[in-house]
Amino acid sequence: MPMIPRLSIATFAAALSLSALVAQADTPVSYTERGKALFSFDAPDFWTVHVGGPRDLSDPKVNQSRSVSRLIGLQPATESRIWVGFISPAGVTDFADAKEYLSEIGPFLVKNAEIEKRAEKVIGGRSARTVSGRGNRDGKAVNFTAIAIDLPHNRMAISVVVMEAGFGQDNLAGVNRMFASFRVGG
Repeated sequence: MPMIPRLSIATFAAALSLSALVAQADTPVSYTERGKALFSFDAPDFWTVHVGGPRDLSDPKVNQSRSVSRLIGLQPATESRIWVGFISPAGVTDFADAKEYLSEIGPFLVKNAEIEKRAEKVIGGRSARTVSGRGNRDGKAVNFTAIAIDLPHNRMAISVVVMEAGFGQDNLAGVNRMFASFRVGG
C-alpha cells in the first residue's frame, strides 16, 4: 500500500492562504493617456472590462451630443444589475470642474436623479468627493454613486457606480476592492 504523505498544520495553513490569494487575484487595469498611466485599480475576477476610446455620443431622448474621453466600464460576468465606469475627462482639473462634468453627463447615466448624500473621502491616498442618490435607468429604479478623485497635474478621475434598486450591499465586495486598490499612475 502506498504511503500518503501527511501535511503539517503549517503546510496546510500555507496552502489555504495561497489558495485564498489565488481565488481573489484580481487583474490590474490602468487608465492611460499618451502612453502614461494616470491611475490604476484592480478589476475583480469574473468581471468583464470594456474599454471605449474617445468619441462623440448622442442620446436622441435628450437631443444632446457629448464628446467623451476613454471610458473603462466594468460589470460582473453573471450580474447585469450593476455597472462601474472610470474616466479622466480632458479639461476637468478640479472638484468644481468634476461637479460640472457630472451634471452634464448625468442624464446619459441616470434619469430623474435625486441626490441623497455628499461626502468627502480619501481614495488611494488622494482627496475624493462622492455624491450618492437614486433615479431611473432603462425603466428601472437605480441607486448611484459618483466619485471624483483628485489626481496630480490638474487631472481628475471620475467613477460612477450604477446598480438596480434592491441590489444587496453584500454584493458590493468587488466594487469595494476596486476602490481599495485605486492608485495614481501605473
